[in-house]
Amino acid sequence: MLYDVLIQQGEVIDPSQGLRGVRDVAVLDGKIVKVAQSIPEVEATFTIDGRGLYVVPGLIDLHVHVYHDHTPWGLDPDELCSAGGVTTMLDTGSAGSNNFPGFVEIAKRAKTEVLGLVNLSCAGLVAANLGELRDRRYADLAGTVETIRRFPDVAVGVKIRAGKHLIGEGEQGWANFLDAVKAARESGTWLMVHIGESPMSIPEMIEHFEPGDCITHCFKGGSTRILDDEGRLFPAVREAAECGIVFDVGHGFGSLQWEVVEAALEQGFEPTTISTDLHTKNIHGPVYDMPTTMSKFLHLGVSLERVIEMSTTAPAKVLGRSDDLGTLKEGTRADIALLEKREGEFVFTDSYRQTRTGSELLVAAATIRRGEIVPGGGGLRMRKLPQ
Repeated sequence: MLYDVLIQQGEVIDPSQGLRGVRDVAVLDGKIVKVAQSIPEVEATFTIDGRGLYVVPGLIDLHVHVYHDHTPWGLDPDELCSAGGVTTMLDTGSAGSNNFPGFVEIAKRAKTEVLGLVNLSCAGLVAANLGELRDRRYADLAGTVETIRRFPDVAVGVKIRAGKHLIGEGEQGWANFLDAVKAARESGTWLMVHIGESPMSIPEMIEHFEPGDCITHCFKGGSTRILDDEGRLFPAVREAAECGIVFDVGHGFGSLQWEVVEAALEQGFEPTTISTDLHTKNIHGPVYDMPTTMSKFLHLGVSLERVIEMSTTAPAKVLGRSDDLGTLKEGTRADIALLEKREGEFVFTDSYRQTRTGSELLVAAATIRRGEIVPGGGGLRMRKLPQ
């Protein structure tokens, strides 16, 4: 049999199947067709030596900004794919109802799968530093719902950045927040809320959430945290997580503080999903890419299997795509990341310029998207069938 890609003797880690072990993985016509301890020697267009590499489902970054050339923060999604092993990414509110059609064109042109949340502000993040909902006239509940109806293959939910400097304080802040909640309900989707210096506390927000809604930047420091003033996890936060509310990392330039993560982990609270919040202001540090963000959680004592789950299987569930994303099951789409674990001394920086020194760093050695090897991976040992 002629396979398109054959990965030999990599350490397969697939939380969707509870699988960890050395396996061969065969790909044909964009699908994973076989995962076995050994696949008999056959011809393959590309054969990859997977020894010493982790073979995992394609990473899913649940928080990026990739509306490039149209907003000040947008990056090229395909560059993030090759550099970070990310085969599916979710842009979180770069576009609103007025400019979402342009974002759809970006998503269509990308080889990476790009999905988007619709910002409650009709202008999205075109002038993000000015506060996209400081003027209530920009809040477009009806337009948000209609945009999701028009573009169901790309628009999968609603986003609001719920900082008082972004949505206003008091009655205005609450009005914007509740409009975002209503937009998610009327569109039959889900809501992601950016926290930080918010006009309401996280327990107050949670009262309006339903399972599947999401708090991103969940380990942010500052005045709006998942911890009380004594550093204790709010009971409402733990209860919400147990009821299906999603707590997403969203590392970013100002949204991950070592002390908050450590306190939460010590109290038995882990994030639902790991994500980067990659944009133009943090790609050169402190975030860099998805594997580096994952490595920070390895350093903090989260197991490799859990880190992989938070970066593949869990975000696939959030997106309602567990049938074809975040898995290496036979018959599913061949989105695969090959990760190399490097050992040494690595300086990791949080969003508040505080450092920790870790001993392990994950690096994307190769990325396979819909069965095709994405150019740009490093450290790949591969041979091609002679023409």
